[in-house]
Formats: sequence, C-alpha cells, structure tokens
Amino acid sequence: MDLRSFPRIFLHGPLILWRFTRPNCIITIELRQRLLAAAFIFVLIWHLAAPSEVTAISLVTLGGLLGACLFWARAMALRVAGRRKLRYAAVQVGEELEEHITLDNASALPVLWAEFVDRSDLPGYTVTSVRAADAHSSIRWRTRALCARHGLYSLGPWELHLGDPFGVCLVRQIYTQPQEVLVCPPLAALPEELLPHGAAVGDHRPLRQPLRAETISATHARVYHPGDPLRHLHWRTTARREALFTKVFEPEASSIIWLIPDLDKNVHLTPLPGLTSLGIGGEDTEETMMLLTASLANQLLQRRLAVGLAAYADKPIVVPPQVGTPHLWKVLRALAPLWPDSPWPLARTLARAQPLISARDLVVVITPSASTDWPGELRRLIRRGGGAEAILLDPASFGGEGNADACALILADLGITSKIVRRGEVRPIPAAYGRLRRWEFMTLGTGRVVVKQRPRVAAE
Repeated sequence: MDLRSFPRIFLHGPLILWRFTRPNCIITIELRQRLLAAAFIFVLIWHLAAPSEVTAISLVTLGGLLGACLFWARAMALRVAGRRKLRYAAVQVGEELEEHITLDNASALPVLWAEFVDRSDLPGYTVTSVRAADAHSSIRWRTRALCARHGLYSLGPWELHLGDPFGVCLVRQIYTQPQEVLVCPPLAALPEELLPHGAAVGDHRPLRQPLRAETISATHARVYHPGDPLRHLHWRTTARREALFTKVFEPEASSIIWLIPDLDKNVHLTPLPGLTSLGIGGEDTEETMMLLTASLANQLLQRRLAVGLAAYADKPIVVPPQVGTPHLWKVLRALAPLWPDSPWPLARTLARAQPLISARDLVVVITPSASTDWPGELRRLIRRGGGAEAILLDPASFGGEGNADACALILADLGITSKIVRRGEVRPIPAAYGRLRRWEFMTLGTGRVVVKQRPRVAAE
C-alpha cells in the first residue's frame, strides 16, 4: 500500500478492526469515529516526545474511552444475534406472509440500539427497523405483508447493525442465507365453456399411465429442448448430426394439452386509470393470463389429462406434459417467476414451440393480442393432425385498442375454436391452495384444552 494514501484510507475507507464468521453469518467490527483514534495516536506521540500531566490525562481518557467502546462492541458481536423465521407460508397471491423476528442478547450489557437492514425483494415487505434489548433478554415481534404479485422472491440477505453508546464502533452482522418464497398465481373456477374440448382431446377417460409411453415406437426425432427427459435422447441421430436429438413417441391417446401463454411485452396492458390492482382481481392482462393458465392446468389435471407448459421470455421455459395433481406444482413453479418481458411476438413464440408439439396434441394459447399475424402460425403448428384453441383477452375491456371479435373470426375461418374473456369475468378463489390457518383451541368437558387447528408453517 502506498504510504501517501494511508491518511485518505484511514479517514474515509472502511476500517475493519475484527472479522470472523459463524454459520451463514459474517461479523465485523468497524471503527466509525476515526478522528478519535487519530487523536489518541497524536496524544500518544506527543506524550512520548514531551511527557506532561496534560498529555497523561488526555492519553488515559482517550485510551479508556476507546477500550470501553471496543469491549462493548466485542460483547455485542459475540453475544448478540438476530433470527427470523417464516411462520406462515404464502402460497397464493392475496394470502398473507408472516415472519417472526427475534433479537437475542446473551451478554451482561444492554443493546442500546440494533438496526435491522433487510434486502428482501418481496414487493411491499421489509423487516427494517431499530430495536433495543436489556441484558440477558430476548425480544420478539412479527411482521406481515399481503402477497400482491406472483413471483419467486427471497427473504434476505439481511444485516444487523449494533454499536456502543458513543458510536465509536459499528458491529455489522451479515446473514447471507436468504429464504426462498414462491408466491403462486391464484386459481379460479373456470366455466365449462372455457375448458378445451377440441377434437384432438379425444377420450377423456381416466389415464393410468403417462401418455408418452416409451413402449411405443418413436415416430421421429427432433432437436433437444430444455426439459426433455434425457432417457429419450436418440443417440444415433445425436452422433450423426453432432447435436442433441430426442425421440418423439406416438401418444396412446390424444389427451395431451400444451398451454402457451403470450409473454410479448408489447401486447399486455396495465390496469385502467383510477383502478387499484393488487394483482388478485384480474384488472390487467398479465395477471388475468396467469390466472387463466394456472386455473386451466389445475382443472385439466383434475380430469387426469396430461398438461404441459411452453413459455418463451428471455429464455425458454418448458414443463413436459404429465398427469396427476402433483404435476400442478411444477407448472405453478414455472409460472410464478414469469413476466411479460419477451420482445418476440406470439407468432415467433409459436414457431419456436413447433418442435415440442406432436401429432394429436392440443395447443391452448392464452393471449391479449388481436394481431392477425399469429393465427396463421397457430394453424401451421397443428398441421400434422393436432388441435388448437385460443383464449383471447379482449384488449378493449382492459383499456387498450384492438378487436378480439375480429381475431376470433379469423381463427374460425382457419378452423380454430376461440373464446373471449373480458376484464372481471374470471375472478380468483380465495385460499384456493388451502386457507391460511391460525392457532385454534378447544376446551373439553373435563377442562382440558387441546389444539383444534395449528398454523401451516413454511416447511409444509
């Protein structure tokens, strides 16, 4: 280090006196009042050069103050800790997230101030606050927030700042382990007319095994896409073309449905002026599209149909078709972090999805686009015998421009069934994934109190 830059670093740069780590926590003690340390060094040199009663008293005073502050800061670093626990799991837009925050002080000195600095990215939620605690005590409080937008968020990382009474030293505890929170789109009870019933759906009988059975001979090979099972790779074609190719099997029944939401940022609309949307009422096209996609997946899986998801934003998101209600969580986890940020129009999205679609598959497109470009691409997508349906979000009802009825006529001319959904027609079901539970107790006739219902904790 250049000695000429030492005064600048000493006065302005972070001066860490002590640093150590605990599991998922980095603790440092930093010197904040550097002028006090500089004054102590100056008085020490002065006393060594010209000892006097004044310099001795000043040296003892400054040294005692620095030593007491360092001792206090070290006690805060070693004996004080913060904890946060996600108590109630937020699983759906519109539910409440609740956390318990704890400040533990195991030292003989009181915590005069403790600042919680939160870097969570959940909109409208933070645990940032300033607290105090007595010696050998623990304080606890709760924070709540309404989950207004779907997405994959993290609680943390976060910091705990502590200090001595004079503000000479700063203890910084950095908790580096964030906790993931998945806020899923809400679900709605869709009317029967919105559910796909095209000719390609075929028999709706309960299916006892995956439709893409590996016992059936493969019809052809196509380029590998993210999400394809590795066991379906066609090694001969892969070796010959020096690129990954996967086998495409002939389905046992034409009950495979692909959901393709339109993520083109240029066609989605924000809420109408004067409306306040929390993302739970379908007041904008993006939330309505997510509500419809999640609800379609839920109701089709309940009918034992195989449902897959193909979405194209900055990168392709593909969930291969499977049957069974447990598959819903895979679809929801893929939907939650998706936002309409794709620069590509729906026509290009459908062209990219073409290698995924097999013969007799049914494609369901959910879009607010009234453009005349994509219906032809959708017709080419199903030219091998599959089926297609479209759910059109009427842009005029969301405050935009465009005629969904005209687009529906174009689709009808191409032999594609379409349904039009307007703002407010589809409403979410509160607590569709299970109502958020609280503690409930019941007193028996003997006077014994038993737990009737306990909260659903985050681990569940």
